[in-house]
Amino acid sequence: MEREHFEKYIKDVTSHVRFRFDRRGIAEELREHMEDLYEDLLSQGIEAEQAEELALEWMGDSEEVGKALDAEHNPVLGWIWLFCRRALILIFLFFGIPALFGVSCTALMTGYDAVDTFFTELYAENDVVYTVDVDQKVKIDDTVFSVKNLKYHEDGTMEIRYLSYRSPFWRGMYNSRFSLYDCEINNGAEYVKEVDDWTEDTYHVQGLYWDISAYLEDFPEDSQWLNIIYENGERSFTMEIPLTQKEGEE
Repeated sequence: MEREHFEKYIKDVTSHVRFRFDRRGIAEELREHMEDLYEDLLSQGIEAEQAEELALEWMGDSEEVGKALDAEHNPVLGWIWLFCRRALILIFLFFGIPALFGVSCTALMTGYDAVDTFFTELYAENDVVYTVDVDQKVKIDDTVFSVKNLKYHEDGTMEIRYLSYRSPFWRGMYNSRFSLYDCEINNGAEYVKEVDDWTEDTYHVQGLYWDISAYLEDFPEDSQWLNIIYENGERSFTMEIPLTQKEGEE
């Protein structure tokens, strides 16, 4: 469902992203994040209008978020990639296919679309072996920690995509976002990893609402579980995520 204030926020954010070919993908990501926030707030008994306002507040200032995303989606690199992709497509079409088959203009355009799709998918994450959608969240004092999905890459890296945002009702002594730092990740067997400041990560969105990917190297591909364990006195939790239902498997 499109919400007027959400769409205005998305439009404001993407207006700062100079590489326009990335704007649609960014808009979809932002929309999904905001809807997740909104639904989570509704589940806590917050009225719809207030939930929408809080979701917008937690996303952060649209100009700051937009400029941060513009820096991440570098327009120079974007245009270089786009130019190279188009050039390779044209070389393939006009020197490869016509020479072999003598195709018509209609066939050339059909072939162009097919090859363009190929390079688009190549630009996307084509090294992902499997994806696991996760719907688990915990609350640590003022902060909601939610795992969105897992992606296992061909090089043995497990990517954990998670969200972190504050509850509006907490007034305790702790008042910061939650990250995987100081957590233990294991697979229920031989793999154990302590997440620390040296762990590679990517910040997709920053502000009061955080969207982060953490990357764990050498995670066994045949693992059946991914467990996240956090222990800090009484502030602790264990999140057990089954890997048995991987994308593409029955």
